[in-house]
Amino acid sequence: MQRALKLSLSSPIWMRETNLSLTHLIARSEKKDRGYEAAIHMKIICSDEGVSIEHLGAGERDGYTEDERKRIERGESIEQKDDETFVIPDGPYIFEQIPFLPEEMELIRVLLPYLSKTETEVYVRIYKENMLETVMQLLFPIG
Repeated sequence: MQRALKLSLSSPIWMRETNLSLTHLIARSEKKDRGYEAAIHMKIICSDEGVSIEHLGAGERDGYTEDERKRIERGESIEQKDDETFVIPDGPYIFEQIPFLPEEMELIRVLLPYLSKTETEVYVRIYKENMLETVMQLLFPIG
């Protein structure tokens, strides 16, 4: 794995809310066009009984339009659409990109190095970079 970086999202990423699991979103991404993205917001809870995952929400969106991509390149925000109620908020994150797509049950092993307290929140983002490559990104809110 690559080393984690500090990333600051300058604007929120809005998505349509979904109830699909990480495994289903990964499978769905295989059928989608370039630019598709999905995310699950999770809380990882460490206790004497072990480690558990609590789902706080999930969303997905198709790729940005050409106009939206140009706005992003100019550093402009993309406005929330009426059907987009799930958000990865703007702000600072610890960021890690994973070169493979672990299923939900395998994800906990990937997250273990980041679990330094009783509860840790993470956004697990799936992004289809091109027709052959889909990546997983971990975004841990700072602060």
